[in-house]
Amino acid sequence: MLYRYLNWFESEPADALLPYDGDAMSDFVTLGALAKTRRTRRIHCARGGHQFALQLHSYQERDVKCVVCAAEVEMTSEYMSTQVQLDWLPALLARRLAGPNAAPDMLIENRLWRLASLNTAAGDVPVYLLRAGWYIDFAPILSCLQLDSVGRQIVLTSSPLINTQLADTHRTILALDEVARMETEGLWLDFRRLGDAITAPYPVWFDHDPASGRLAIGDEAIVLRRSQKEVVGLLAAAHEAGHQSVKWKPLLRQARYGGQYTSLWQALPSELRRFIDTAKGDVWIRKEALPPSRAGPPSTSNAPSPDDHE
Repeated sequence: MLYRYLNWFESEPADALLPYDGDAMSDFVTLGALAKTRRTRRIHCARGGHQFALQLHSYQERDVKCVVCAAEVEMTSEYMSTQVQLDWLPALLARRLAGPNAAPDMLIENRLWRLASLNTAAGDVPVYLLRAGWYIDFAPILSCLQLDSVGRQIVLTSSPLINTQLADTHRTILALDEVARMETEGLWLDFRRLGDAITAPYPVWFDHDPASGRLAIGDEAIVLRRSQKEVVGLLAAAHEAGHQSVKWKPLLRQARYGGQYTSLWQALPSELRRFIDTAKGDVWIRKEALPPSRAGPPSTSNAPSPDDHE
């Protein structure tokens, strides 16, 4: 049932009229996933040849003009039609995820909804619903996801096609029919399977060996000394938990650095610039190591040595 419904859910335009098939659609009308059926006329424009369909009562027919050029029209065939209730699925999923009073937040009209934020050991994980299709503009969707939250994201999509434009190390994309099923009683989520996706080990782009203190990105590697191991180990653990970056001052305190630092590079050696980056108080492991020539000159400072506490 879900596969059949998702084909209608992806119909374009969003308010498309669907010829009513009682055998296939009656259960969905009962659930509220499809609108109640209405008498529909197929219409032909006498001037421009445009063809379209409208749901009409008999008394409305005399007032119909072409929706393109406002010319006189001719009524042709008559049938019953319905429409997808696009708010039904996101509203139902939000209630399934966050309780009976939860409501989705539509971020892009008829395209992207934030359903809920699930509390996990790594923090809140937002869950989205994407109404997919063959011809959609992914740029605003990607921009909206990037602006809406940081860290791990779960995107439920109506299509099993995984688009590489939305894929990211912190974003998991799941076809809805992988974690849900629809029956005559309604839609049901497979919480175990969804939970496995949310709590799965976070994909990382680096190799960190705590025993040897080795950090590698691709073919580039650095061996860390003394307290540097603790700093990079904590940073790697934050990435593995789904955080894109962390504040470097609390990171140093957690690693038991006792000095007062105004810059991360007062505490860490300049060669680490090739592997980690910092801005606006945040620090993260780079996706690609910088070449040695771009690491910058060794920093000079009167601040306490990073290893003074050892």
